[in-house]
Amino acid sequence: MKDKLSQIRTKSDNVLTMQQNLWRVLLVLLLGAVLGFLAKYTDGSVVGEIGTYLGFWILVTTILVAWSRSPETAALHAFVFLVAMIVVYYIYSMILFGVFPKYYFIAWGSIALLAPIGGYVVWYARGNGWIAAFCAAFPISLLLAEGYSFTYTFSIPRGFELFSAILLFKILPKNYLQRIRILPIVVIMFLIIKHFGLVNLLP
Repeated sequence: MKDKLSQIRTKSDNVLTMQQNLWRVLLVLLLGAVLGFLAKYTDGSVVGEIGTYLGFWILVTTILVAWSRSPETAALHAFVFLVAMIVVYYIYSMILFGVFPKYYFIAWGSIALLAPIGGYVVWYARGNGWIAAFCAAFPISLLLAEGYSFTYTFSIPRGFELFSAILLFKILPKNYLQRIRILPIVVIMFLIIKHFGLVNLLP
């Protein structure tokens, strides 16, 4: 199984010390905490609106995991990043307003718990072949489904999500052939998400 996965994308050959790995995890933790704080701090502004939508976090998390050294590292980074973001965002919200939105905290917390699976899968998005294309199509399709309404609402946050989908389509595939493979999968996944209203299940 490992041999088949390595044919999709190989792990980095650079061996890091325990201390180097720890520093990287701490940097990811800090990034999540800072972005979680800024998302709440800028609440009410255009930047704040973008930060409170799921699309921004899909984009940042995808870039973070896709450029990790291995799928295991990607899974860890996704979890640490989102947990730090969620905890800081809602603690700061509670300090400001004295209210703890339990429903949204649980909803986002559930996403964070599933993030290692998504991180592991999306790491292969920068690989080769149809499986890698499927892994890349997943976040792109979600962003496209989230941002599609920009075409008739002209909402800035939705426009950002549409831009993010295009950006990932540009930077995730390593070559033109991979983009060709990704495109039909994105279309199919987008239609499925829209038809069954799966976006409405997200917080």
